[in-house]
Amino acid sequence: MTPRSAPTARGPRVVAMGDSITLGIGDAIAPGIGAGWAAHVAHAIGASRYTNLAENGTRARSLGTIQLPTCLMQRPDVVLLTVGGNDVLRGDFSPPEITEHVADAVARLRRPGREIVMISLDKIAAFDVLGRHVSSVMARRVGQVNGALGMAVAGTHVHFVNGAEVFARLGAAAWHIDRIHPSPAGHRALAEEALRVLAVRYPQVCPIDAPGARPSLLARGWWLTRQGLPWIAKRSRDLIPQMAQVVTHELLEERRAKVHTRATTTA
Repeated sequence: MTPRSAPTARGPRVVAMGDSITLGIGDAIAPGIGAGWAAHVAHAIGASRYTNLAENGTRARSLGTIQLPTCLMQRPDVVLLTVGGNDVLRGDFSPPEITEHVADAVARLRRPGREIVMISLDKIAAFDVLGRHVSSVMARRVGQVNGALGMAVAGTHVHFVNGAEVFARLGAAAWHIDRIHPSPAGHRALAEEALRVLAVRYPQVCPIDAPGARPSLLARGWWLTRQGLPWIAKRSRDLIPQMAQVVTHELLEERRAKVHTRATTTA
């Protein structure tokens, strides 16, 4: 471990929780640092200890039973969290349930002096290739998740970072080749925003490594076709029939609205 990436003896204890975004999918592993926005934050504030408990597929309902007990045992000074993306992809999607479980986790995490950073979601860009109706349904679900997360942390001192605004500033470069997870640049942009809200208590003491070059347009298209879309189909198997019903309903409503408009205009 180089001096630049070495933790400081007096640095904060940092624990990361949540899903594949916190785990670091889409980012390259940096020697001595790890992968993902949370790892970059821990490195930048000179963490004395960093533990990443995040797992692929984590939903809001599993935070309190699987990751939270271990997190509390670590007695963290800083907790970094993303959750909700996997709830979007499931047929039993329930914003009130997300609020309930995240609020419970936050209540158990809160204590004097502990900093908690939660990042909200941007829409899942991979769904854009499935057409306007599918992408609009999924974008609406993401909005509902962000609303549920906002309700869960309302009235607390949790730092709630708007991930969509961060991605909007960075543009297409924010997305990994799968258009589901942040790219190396996206992870670093999220880390920089988290560092901004932590700066009063934990100022940055180490720089964040620069991201590597983006894959070519051809490589991104090939990956999305061969691996990205099959991943969505597998992960959202119970969602697809429900999504088809929602999209069909919206198409029928849109057609009825057009017929009504024409009838009103010609009357």
